[in-house]
Amino acid sequence: MSPEQLKTEVLIIGKGVSGLILQLLLERKGINSILVDKVNSKQNLPLAETIPPSTLELLYEIDLLSVFEAFSTKTYGYQSKWNNSQISDENFFLKGKYNNGLKINKQKIITALEEKSKHIVHAKDITKVALNEKPNSISIRKLNNKAITINSDLIVDATGRKRYILKQANISSIEYDKNLAYLCYLPKTGPNLKYGFFTESFSNAWGTISDLNETTRIVSLYTTKENKLYTDFKDYKNWNTLLNETSFLKYCIPAKGNFKVFGKQANSSIPSKISFQNILSIGDAAMAFNPISSHGISNAIYTAKEAAITIENYMRGNLQSLKEYQDKMYVIFNEYLKQKEKLFELH
Repeated sequence: MSPEQLKTEVLIIGKGVSGLILQLLLERKGINSILVDKVNSKQNLPLAETIPPSTLELLYEIDLLSVFEAFSTKTYGYQSKWNNSQISDENFFLKGKYNNGLKINKQKIITALEEKSKHIVHAKDITKVALNEKPNSISIRKLNNKAITINSDLIVDATGRKRYILKQANISSIEYDKNLAYLCYLPKTGPNLKYGFFTESFSNAWGTISDLNETTRIVSLYTTKENKLYTDFKDYKNWNTLLNETSFLKYCIPAKGNFKVFGKQANSSIPSKISFQNILSIGDAAMAFNPISSHGISNAIYTAKEAAITIENYMRGNLQSLKEYQDKMYVIFNEYLKQKEKLFELH
């Protein structure tokens, strides 16, 4: 039996924040799209991610602020101690139109955005990809094992750091550091956090504490593969020793216990081509930031907004719009690199 055939103007691969927002924005513009969600058997870890006041303005602009506020708590700043004896206090009351940020429940927001979407295909796997043709063609196997082929004029990579579609097009990634993150869910202990978030640097590393709820904190330690001790970060039994020289972090982890540590990539990277022929990337697939910048969710929202405008112009015949989008993203990423390097010079 021949596989089912679908046709759409835009095919989005990846059901994260960026992909879902892009689909909603395209729908408002009257542009047809299908989003493919490759179902992952791995459990998504709950993260206490924060977006700053400037991103609230962006969410208001695209009429999604209420969705994010419904599954978030307000936060009014953060504190940090970066290679000096003083604690810096970043107060959101001084930042623009909004005097607060949001600590979001990312999974609930994704669910809410998904409920607004009309064209999501849940796939067990992607069996064939034919890119840069007219049209693009992707064959998938749905959860019920039914085969389906989707043809599209333009395809969007929203697969995060995996950059699945870009890799299929033989687009390489450029890494600017080799940072790793090690996360641990711990009971609240030690001092209270003024804003529910604190970060501190220490020898060849830094750590963050973020209150997830009334009883649990997420403690994340970041280092690089260039650190000869980086493997010690994988085991919680080493954390007390690793944090011994810190002035604050060491008081926020239990002295006893054997808690599970989750490792993940945390590097700064960008593809050698953010757009290529009739392929466009968004979110972490377009630009992946070091977590110290706290730009992850903001980047997902911003690139989705810019991509929607770009795609609308592309569909109207402006074939240069994809390159213009790419050039804008490169400017942003290069400015981020400058700021990151200034910060790490202090470490």
